[in-house]
Amino acid sequence: MKEIAVRAASGAVYVALVLGAAWLGPWATWFLFLLVAVMAAREWHKLYWREGGSSMSPSVSMAIIAVAYGLGPTLLGMTDNMTSLPWTAGTLVSGMIWFAWQEADKARAMRYLLSLVGYLAIPFLCATWLVQISHTLFIGFMLMLWANDTGAYLVGRAIGRNKLMPSVSPGKTWEGFFGGLVITLVAAWVVARGIDEALSPTSWLIASPFVVVPCTVGDLFESFMKRKAGVKDSGTIMPGHGGVLDRFDGYLLAAPVMAMLAWLMA
Repeated sequence: MKEIAVRAASGAVYVALVLGAAWLGPWATWFLFLLVAVMAAREWHKLYWREGGSSMSPSVSMAIIAVAYGLGPTLLGMTDNMTSLPWTAGTLVSGMIWFAWQEADKARAMRYLLSLVGYLAIPFLCATWLVQISHTLFIGFMLMLWANDTGAYLVGRAIGRNKLMPSVSPGKTWEGFFGGLVITLVAAWVVARGIDEALSPTSWLIASPFVVVPCTVGDLFESFMKRKAGVKDSGTIMPGHGGVLDRFDGYLLAAPVMAMLAWLMA
């Protein structure tokens, strides 16, 4: 019972921070997700390299993602100062190449450094971009993610029999997947009717499976990485939930898809 209370309290703080930042606007969202991205980079470093896999320290990963993510306000048009963009981008690329060159397995190191940008920085920047379009659009997207997680968990526990990918995540079932999809469709309808006007109700319903599928794949991918690393959670920063990546694993693949859908349908 105590564990459930801790999990609920931790989740409530997480939800309040995300929704509060979105309500305050793009800059508040950008700053919140800067902190999230830096913490996620530390966890990703440990999952990717495991013990002794790299001479690169987690602080290097955190610095690289901070610089990459820091380009966001300029790229998203939140600031007119373009003079530093070429220098900052050039420094980022040069630094990534230099750090990769220090590793014995240079190709693997470069793939890792690119994953910091593609797997973490860009998806977390999508939050700011969605809030720029409409803060209710981003809030609706997050409600869909949470609805999918909740629906998949409850339906999977109640009637789940057929494993989705037992070698990676034994607890996930096809029944849970479709349960999550149905609850997400309901959430999308509620969002379209009562929260957001940036997208039409039809657009929200169309977006639902395009959110649920990458969300599920992202969850499975992180489970695969944790299994390879031999850990239960990616971190301990969120009591009852684990690490940042444990909480945002589905978001990381779903957010770019939602951003693309919003660009096409808004």
